[in-house]
Amino acid sequence: MFAAIPVPQVSLVAAPVAESVAVPAAAPVAVPAAAPVAVPGVVVGAPIAPSPSGPVALEHVGQITSQYHAQDELGQYAYGYSGGPSAKHELKTADGLTSGGYSYIDSHGLVQTAAYLSDPVNGFRVAATNIPQPRQPEYIADSPEVEEAKQQLFKAQAEHIAKL
Repeated sequence: MFAAIPVPQVSLVAAPVAESVAVPAAAPVAVPAAAPVAVPGVVVGAPIAPSPSGPVALEHVGQITSQYHAQDELGQYAYGYSGGPSAKHELKTADGLTSGGYSYIDSHGLVQTAAYLSDPVNGFRVAATNIPQPRQPEYIADSPEVEEAKQQLFKAQAEHIAKL
């Protein structure tokens, strides 16, 4: 259908070249001994006790927040924000994969987090700290009647298989 166009193979990066170079050794240098230095005596005064200070009024600078958003013509995007008691981020790629996560403080004061992933093949999947976990069922031992019925069933199945 389409003719193949030959493309010459060109190396875009030159191969590294290692060279050995002889370096002459430096001759030792004579360093004169340092002359003694006279330092005048230092007078230190008595320590000063700190005085108590009153309360310091701090200026409220507001909530520190940040946010970002970027997207292109292929439908890819990335956005997110953080600040206060919550944060969120999300990323979508050209192949339809969407991933992200968020966190917030619930009514009990606990930080709840969630991470999600969505794609055209497997759908939406989430892992979160606020999803209830089912209780594991307790093991209930078989009664003697149930155990006897099971043994009769296994025996009947074995006889049936033996006839085949």
